[in-house]
Amino acid sequence: MALSALIAAGCSSPPSKEHDQAVAALTAARAAEAATYAPEELAAAQSSLDKYDQAVEQDDYRQALSDAIDARDRGFEAARLAATAKSDARAQLQTLMADADALIRSANGRLAGTAGPRLNTAAADRLRNAARSASTALQETRTQFDAQHYRDGLMRLRPACDELKKAMPTAAGPRRGRGTR
Repeated sequence: MALSALIAAGCSSPPSKEHDQAVAALTAARAAEAATYAPEELAAAQSSLDKYDQAVEQDDYRQALSDAIDARDRGFEAARLAATAKSDARAQLQTLMADADALIRSANGRLAGTAGPRLNTAAADRLRNAARSASTALQETRTQFDAQHYRDGLMRLRPACDELKKAMPTAAGPRRGRGTR
């Protein structure tokens, strides 16, 4: 009997402490860029917080408590997932930038005639344009990297690298080796 009175007393007002914790968790998730790196989890946390508000309007404080706790937990999970995804995107972008730099150097070597067989005019023009485009993309991506916009950098640099790879001649030309004179 005393226990049910305590439970009833505990649910006679909105659970403001849990609500504040949920709001703090969503603030942390937004600060961790969950809108970019964990949008589904952030939306789920916000949805639970919205349900909290609806439950409070209906004076259903037990449901409000449950929704606030769910929003808090989902908010912290969104922040954790966003931090992990951002770190992964950073590592991917670092690798892609190094690959792009190597591709550009290789393309410039081919264009200078220092690597591989001589290119015909059309192939050289394609490679030159792709290398120029990739150089511009790499420069822009470095700026995005410095601003910690890793996902944007990946979206900018990947297509430029793909185009450069397509423009890069793969034929090794005539072989010179043993047995031929």
